Amino acid sequence: MSWQQAKKETMKEIQRGSEWRKWDLHFHTPTSYDYQDKSVTNQEIIDGLYEKNISVVAITDHHTIDIERIKELQKLGKEKNITVLPGIEFLAELRDREPIHYIGIFSESANLELIWGQLENKTDLLKIKSESKKHNEVYCVLKDTSELIKELGGIVTIHAGTKTNSIENITNSLSHSIAQKTDIAKLVDFYELGKVEDKEGYLDIVFPHIKKHIPMIIASDNHNIKKYVLKENCWIKADKTFEGLKQVIYEPSERVRIQANKPQEKSGYQAIDNITINHSDFAPISLYLNQNLNTIIGGRSTGKSILLGSIAKKLNTDKEVKFENEEYSNYISQIVSNLSVTWKDGEKNNDRNIEYFPQSYMYHLAKNKNNDLDKLIEEIITQNEDKKNEIELYNSFSKSNHSKINEKINKLYLTINDFSKLLKEKKELGDEEGINKEKLKLTANLEGLKAKIEISEEDTIKYKALVSKFNDNTNKITSTESEILKLFLIKDKKIYNENLEFDFVKLLEPTKSSVNEVFNNLKTEFQTAWSSKIEELIKSLKDEIITIKSSNEEITKDPIYLKGSSVFDNNKQYKEIESKLKIQTDKIFEIEKLKKQEKALKEQYKQIKESVKTDFREYHNKIILIKEKLSIKSDKLEIKATANLNINKYRQILTSSINQQSQQGQEIVKQKIDTFEDFFTSVFELFELLLFNKITLKGSYNNVNLSLKILCTNFFKISYDIIYEDIFKHMSEGKKAFVVLRLLLDFSNKDCPIFIDQPEDDLDNRAIYNELVTYIKNKKRHRQIIIVTHNPNIVVGSDSELVVVSNQHGNDSKNTSEYKFDYVSGSLESSKNKDDSVEEILYSQGIKQHVCEILEGGFEAFKKRELKYTL
Repeated sequence: MSWQQAKKETMKEIQRGSEWRKWDLHFHTPTSYDYQDKSVTNQEIIDGLYEKNISVVAITDHHTIDIERIKELQKLGKEKNITVLPGIEFLAELRDREPIHYIGIFSESANLELIWGQLENKTDLLKIKSESKKHNEVYCVLKDTSELIKELGGIVTIHAGTKTNSIENITNSLSHSIAQKTDIAKLVDFYELGKVEDKEGYLDIVFPHIKKHIPMIIASDNHNIKKYVLKENCWIKADKTFEGLKQVIYEPSERVRIQANKPQEKSGYQAIDNITINHSDFAPISLYLNQNLNTIIGGRSTGKSILLGSIAKKLNTDKEVKFENEEYSNYISQIVSNLSVTWKDGEKNNDRNIEYFPQSYMYHLAKNKNNDLDKLIEEIITQNEDKKNEIELYNSFSKSNHSKINEKINKLYLTINDFSKLLKEKKELGDEEGINKEKLKLTANLEGLKAKIEISEEDTIKYKALVSKFNDNTNKITSTESEILKLFLIKDKKIYNENLEFDFVKLLEPTKSSVNEVFNNLKTEFQTAWSSKIEELIKSLKDEIITIKSSNEEITKDPIYLKGSSVFDNNKQYKEIESKLKIQTDKIFEIEKLKKQEKALKEQYKQIKESVKTDFREYHNKIILIKEKLSIKSDKLEIKATANLNINKYRQILTSSINQQSQQGQEIVKQKIDTFEDFFTSVFELFELLLFNKITLKGSYNNVNLSLKILCTNFFKISYDIIYEDIFKHMSEGKKAFVVLRLLLDFSNKDCPIFIDQPEDDLDNRAIYNELVTYIKNKKRHRQIIIVTHNPNIVVGSDSELVVVSNQHGNDSKNTSEYKFDYVSGSLESSKNKDDSVEEILYSQGIKQHVCEILEGGFEAFKKRELKYTL
């Protein structure tokens, strides 16, 4: 065969690899003794199958293979793109119960004359001829016949579940019967169910017991094409060949579905349909893709990464497509300009999203150079709106808290200054004890003078009472005027929590607007009410002053007061002593007033200081409250939010600000901080030293600005631990790279195609087989994946739906018309032994053979896959 013929044979149908199609693996023709309408023609059968979109049918007539009919059906089916597999249905006798039905199915290219001859003469079918028995009167031993079917290259299906003539006719009440069922499980390849619901019992009970997963199908068992009804669609993901059917045995969980709609169907804008390259170095072909897993394989420098990188660049990837030099980069740009991408919905849109991970991308990301991994985690977290809002709220709180602490510390140092001034003022007034002694002495002197003054004792007492009241009133007026001044200062102060508005950020519209409106209305209402009430208090105090002044006017008009004033004011000695006494009395009054202010300042100092400490702790407390909300988990992979202390930043501030020539300074800078509480203790002890001016600082620092720098700074941040069976930092490099890949994909809300270039370069072999293969098999159900790889486990173990084989033209590896790069694609079940007469290497053998030849360990990977589900 020439390479042109080989290529034509390979390309006569678009190659997308293993695709989901409808199969009917139990179907009768008029050859069956119990067929309902013997007039049905082969053309009617094919037309009926075509109408139901059946791609593969197995002809399973009772106890016979009608070779002539099957060959004609195959010929007619080919015209409708329907594969016809030859088969036969057998009956096995079951003592005292209905017989079990089982089926043998063979390759579309099988030697039917040989197979039918063997079955007819080596089973009890011989009795139909030799003893003239009817078809339904002959029973073929299940074990012997099944073994013969397999010797002849076929597979065996058996009725199961609620289907009539099922294996379930064997009772479960006897131990030997259960053993018999297990033995049958070793013989058969498929269970044909009666209804979809039968699956659960086998998956949950039978398969775990027999330690084998047997693929389950449903079929029409049709006996009249004119009444062709499917109980449910049976979808098989494979080439329309017997070899494709065999793949279901190796991948029973992945390759067959019983359901109404086509499985795992991707949206038209989320899967690439085909790639066309019109470049002089590339063979002129369109490369069609599978919507699930596509793997690109080939030897060194065969254009694998060039193909993937060019597609990624065409679709405007945000990742750098790395090339060796500028000349090579320009070469890729030329390819890109001559490359077109068509999506599944028929659009040629280069702006649609993809995720592209070039060679060593996961490895470099795991190294966290330039904090790239941290940025990735932050992107993952913030793509969730609720989590993003939590972070924004915390950041808003942090800014607000900074301002609040700043204001309080400034107020605290003002309080300290006021306190110092008050003590100085109090000291300047004199010693309180000495003043009281002087006051007693002056009072005694006045009492001595009273005896010499012409005024009765009774009037003197009354006069002194009036003077005392007058003086009290005067002092009260002064005090009240001071209160009025203070009220004026607080009248316009805001009485609402300004930080409350930051909490509205996490609300969604229209709730957010409604709450804002309510808040603003109430804010205006209560602020107005506050100002109004303060005005009322001011008016009340002013009225009180008027009343007191009126009282003093009454006192000055009192005859006793006038008489006393006349007597005592005219007595110079008395008046002088009385004046001195008043000075001392006023001093005591001032001291008492200052003592009250001192007490108030002490309380204010204490409250502000404790409030600053509380606010500073809130930086940490808020993170503790939100960290659980920010954590995220997918299967065994978890991103766990934690509160992290930037102790280095704290120490840098201490080192730059504190004079370390003293032992005190050295101890503060070098103190051990192991816990959050150690940190708070350190900060608050330093704060006390600063407040009491008991520490020596460096040049540009003073107590106020260092207090502000430390206590306004948020030393806490939200950090994230990556956990996957272990903490990220304890993992091997290969395990880290795999976990990074999972981070990139598990927490992504994207459904777009995934491009990965040689992930095995970043991973160890155990991670590839135990982790990556399983992961890819799960992920490809939901997203289209294209992987360049040299590893057979990724291709075979992940059951790649489409394998693209790349080749660079050479003396021992020729391409079509000597194009530099060429590609051929197909499924893993696309098997054809090498034909040395075909010069063009890509078309000289099947995809399976290419995998075994190109990928080291490819043959072993196929064997491992085929043995995976055997008993």
